Amino acid sequence: MAEEHATATSQGEGISQRSLVVAVLVGLAWLALYAGLTALSRRSGGLSSFVANVVYLLPIAAAAGLAGIAARRTHGRVRLVWWLLAASTFSWFTGEVVWSVESYLSSGTAPIPSLADVGYVFQYVFALPAVLIGLRLGVLAQTRGLLDALLVGAGVAAIGWQFLIDPLVPDAWNGAAFITLLYPVLDLSIVSVFLAVVLSGRRRLPLSIALVGAGFVVGAVTDSFYTYAVALRRYTSASWLNIGWQVQAVLLCFAALVAASQLRADSRRQDVKRDLTIVPALIAVLAVAGVAIFDKVRLGQLSNMTLVISILLFVGLLGRQFIAIRDRTRLADQLRTAAVTDVLTGLPNRRHFEETLNVEVPLAGREHRALSLIMVDLDNFKNVNDTYGHATGDAVLVQAADRVRRCVPAGDLTCRYGGEEFVCLLPGAEEAAAIGLAERIQLAMSSTPVSLPDRPDVVRLTASLGVAAIDSMRASPVDADELLEAADRALYRAKADGRDRVVGASWPSSSEQDADKGVPAALVWLADKIDSMLSYSEHTAVVAKWCLALAARLGLGHTDQRRAANAARLHDIGKVGIGRDLLTKPGPLDAYEWERMRDHPAEGARIIIEYTDRPDLAPVVAAHHERYDGTGYPLGLAGQDIPLEARIIAVCDAWAAMRVDRPYSLALTDEQAREQLVNGRGSQFDPVVVDAFLTLVDEGAIEAPARVHG
Repeated sequence: MAEEHATATSQGEGISQRSLVVAVLVGLAWLALYAGLTALSRRSGGLSSFVANVVYLLPIAAAAGLAGIAARRTHGRVRLVWWLLAASTFSWFTGEVVWSVESYLSSGTAPIPSLADVGYVFQYVFALPAVLIGLRLGVLAQTRGLLDALLVGAGVAAIGWQFLIDPLVPDAWNGAAFITLLYPVLDLSIVSVFLAVVLSGRRRLPLSIALVGAGFVVGAVTDSFYTYAVALRRYTSASWLNIGWQVQAVLLCFAALVAASQLRADSRRQDVKRDLTIVPALIAVLAVAGVAIFDKVRLGQLSNMTLVISILLFVGLLGRQFIAIRDRTRLADQLRTAAVTDVLTGLPNRRHFEETLNVEVPLAGREHRALSLIMVDLDNFKNVNDTYGHATGDAVLVQAADRVRRCVPAGDLTCRYGGEEFVCLLPGAEEAAAIGLAERIQLAMSSTPVSLPDRPDVVRLTASLGVAAIDSMRASPVDADELLEAADRALYRAKADGRDRVVGASWPSSSEQDADKGVPAALVWLADKIDSMLSYSEHTAVVAKWCLALAARLGLGHTDQRRAANAARLHDIGKVGIGRDLLTKPGPLDAYEWERMRDHPAEGARIIIEYTDRPDLAPVVAAHHERYDGTGYPLGLAGQDIPLEARIIAVCDAWAAMRVDRPYSLALTDEQAREQLVNGRGSQFDPVVVDAFLTLVDEGAIEAPARVHG
């Protein structure tokens, strides 16, 4: 019932807590006043009739009006609850008005039954669904609540009939007996629903609904005494029993005020840990058993009424047991689903993926069936969280998950692996098909910017994807960990090559493994840290991506393409020994500072030799600042003596540096950067490499470096 206080838009909309305290004091004062008037009126017939038939109506009318106010001030499910309670209280009020008129016309007590009973009965017709909805029970729980009410009602009916009505009216069944017994049974049907919910420990009662329940408890007690008084023909309109119904009306007034106030007080809840839902059924069973024993002792046989109630009880218990089993089964299914489902995206989680992978990989091996795995990692997603906050980041992540899910066929598995990483398991799919699917995912991620909730901004997402597959004709077995590691290596290479790309594992031969090893994650992290000091935009990652494309355009083989991209990813790590002040110095460098800066290619090569198993990258990194005319550093190499991969890096590195703001220079336009490359053809840069690169620029294959820092 949190809606009852969540919908207030200003403090003035609700009723203040002070007003509620005043209302409670007024209610208590009214009860004291009515008790005093009842005592005084017992000696005066005219005053007695006025108090019992006119004054008596006031709190009931107030309860009906306040329930209507509560209905108008609440929303959603809560509004429906209070419209039903308003209808229930109005029906009660209507019945009391008819009773009062009939009492005046008969100069005494109204006949039983009468038209007033129509209003009284409809009070419960509206109240019971209001209580069930207000307690926010599911369909099964509502049905079980109704059966609990039926079981308690059966027990009460059996006891009431045998011990109250039947001894007093032994020879006749009449309408008065039926009507008077009906009211406490209806009251207890509502009370039993409250008891079933509270005792189950699954639900907690909002204060307003708890007050409604208290009102019906008081009504049940009062109606029980009323039934007995009518059976003994001792009830009069000026009875002290009227105070019980006055208390019920006042409690309903309090409940409506709490709901209308929309205060946090209404969200206070009772927490009962033990499940005692057996209590209503136990009460009914013991009640019918007691009646059966009473029949056997008094009559020597079971009465027809006891047989009918016993059959009703048996059917109710069977229905209740069936519903309880269904409820437990549904709950168990929900718990199993929750255990393997990611709460944020709704996709299966890592646990479910690993369980499925451990089943599918051996199965694929036994059946000689292909199996492919795609790992998807969103590029630079941390910057979304850092820029917009984690709540917005989560919303973006949900949209990204939906894009992946829509690309993957229904029979395959898509899971959230962790953070901004997803996995797709494709039974029966060969590597070529998996790479095609991965490329569709890559395109779906980057083709349309992601809109941000409650913001006009959009975010351009890209993803790096690694694909590994077990070929249907593969002779040697592959275990789940091996397949996962292969996909992870492919994903890492996609990241190292500049992101926003698909890389397949392809189970490389031993001759290709060195080129496909990639570079250590720690050095990639170091390269990114250095980049962040120089610019707010990506650098080595995008240079690596361009180098891969440029090497392919120049016709280099797979091994040389990968060497160029991996070396580009690490080409600036030698700057780790240069201080931030020197790296970001806005003015010209002096001779000593230039000497330190010129050391970074050689220092980078040394780091690669000492800390990686990729010595083939060291000559490329060492030569990326050599010039085509031989005036570069550190060795003064010229022309074809410079490794081709280093000449490729030199062009891509220069373009990336010119296209973004640096501490020592502002970004150049596309045309200005193109002019610089053209001017450097044959002097600083290899002319063939420059021409190939500018062709890629013209084709739109060289995008602007993405802003990833700040």
